Amino acid sequence: MRAAKAAKVAHHIRSLARTTCGPPASSLRKATIACVYPSLLHGTECWYRGRTKPPRTLKPGRPPEVSAYVGWHIAAIDKTIAIAARGILPVWRTTPTATLFRDAGLPSAAVALEEAKLRYATHLRAIDSDHLLTNRAVVPIVNRGKGAGKPQRIQTKVQQLGSLLPEIPRTELIAPHYSPGCRTDPTLGIDKKTAAKSFKEWWAQLPPLDVTIFSDGSEQYTKEGEKRVTYGYAVYQNGRQLQSGRGSLHPTSHVFDAEVVGAWRGLQHTIRQPALSTRRIWMCVDSTSVIWGLGGVAPSTSQWAFLACHGAMETHDVSIKWAPGHLGIEGNETADRLANQEAQHPSPPTGKAAVPTLSGIKSVARKVLRSIQQIWWADKKTKLSRWYKSGELDYAPRRGPGELDLPRAVLARFLSIRSMHGDFAWYHRKFNHNDANLTCSCGRDKTPEHLALCRKTLGAFGRWPLRPPALPSSRADGLAYTAALIGDPEAFEAFTQLTQYYTKVCPR
Repeated sequence: MRAAKAAKVAHHIRSLARTTCGPPASSLRKATIACVYPSLLHGTECWYRGRTKPPRTLKPGRPPEVSAYVGWHIAAIDKTIAIAARGILPVWRTTPTATLFRDAGLPSAAVALEEAKLRYATHLRAIDSDHLLTNRAVVPIVNRGKGAGKPQRIQTKVQQLGSLLPEIPRTELIAPHYSPGCRTDPTLGIDKKTAAKSFKEWWAQLPPLDVTIFSDGSEQYTKEGEKRVTYGYAVYQNGRQLQSGRGSLHPTSHVFDAEVVGAWRGLQHTIRQPALSTRRIWMCVDSTSVIWGLGGVAPSTSQWAFLACHGAMETHDVSIKWAPGHLGIEGNETADRLANQEAQHPSPPTGKAAVPTLSGIKSVARKVLRSIQQIWWADKKTKLSRWYKSGELDYAPRRGPGELDLPRAVLARFLSIRSMHGDFAWYHRKFNHNDANLTCSCGRDKTPEHLALCRKTLGAFGRWPLRPPALPSSRADGLAYTAALIGDPEAFEAFTQLTQYYTKVCPR
């Protein structure tokens, strides 16, 4: 039902353009992503858990996973996406479906469903503790008998997806927090160098009893590939450093988390000091994203640290100041140095900093999705032509290919050369196109590499800024130069306009 509704939209998108006229392919791609995919994937959380599922009863000798019988669902979704892809791209009817998905920058059904599954798994980890799905996503523990103390066998889709990603602290549903000046741009619209000079002047003029807390975060990788996320903070009063500290976070986190945790650790240390807690406290942070969260609504990742800062700001005289990083501000440089020292000699993370963060598990989900995309593309690529595979094209449906911005007539020629499905002599002979013109105006057969070998275009090489040292003279030279041209869509468009190859020399 959902595929049928989406197919109507896909057919409409296909009717909007022709080979040489119509909206840009990039615009039609956006329309497909905005209109076709939401309809296709609506409700996938209810039925899709993957191509396999645990059996209802686990018997000896039976595999732990059985087919989920969703192949026909995936085929129906793929068919609808292919219709939309043929509307986006001005391609010939025999163009392989796998190349349509890649060249249009669209996720296939398998990739789109896995992305929806990972998105739902992330949602199950991020929901608050009072959400109806929170308890349903937890796998119960065996209370007695054989296997007591161990998790029960996963039985539901929610349990399976809820355990797909690492556990993180639950977010809290609280009223929005707004502090004075929270809607003001922390940078005040000035560049970092000017802001750093202004900050130094401001810091030098502070009352001697005011306390400033500098914090910074770091995200580094060792030579062995181990990820280390650390923070450092330094407390100053009257230009003199009083205290400092550093610490680590769980590797499944990011520098943004380290920035806010470092800010909270510094503030927490300060308000615990009786001599400092009653003074005016300035939190000097170099991350504007963290400043927005400290002054306004707390982000979902490392929310506990933001909420802790909000609570302290309500009971103490705390203000926030932007301190541009890496521009010679003493306190910021000290905090940065402490964070780097912690990365070199890490200590075990403590408290809520010892568990993954929402931003961290989102990165895990992206890596899993990227792996799924590569596996799908590696499987489909084996069935494509050697010429297409020689381009070593990557499959990254999150960003649209740059060639989609080409005029449709140019894009049609560009894609026909890449796929070898187009206005070529061998193609017309294979499909018995008896009325097709098989030769160029120079008398030679139409081939993909003829673009660089035609005697009527060789004269234009003298005016071509990207001309090779030696003019193409053989089929191998022509193929090599043609491959170089389709590797640069803008150069391909400029070359065809300069030579007038498709308009005058070798029209269809």
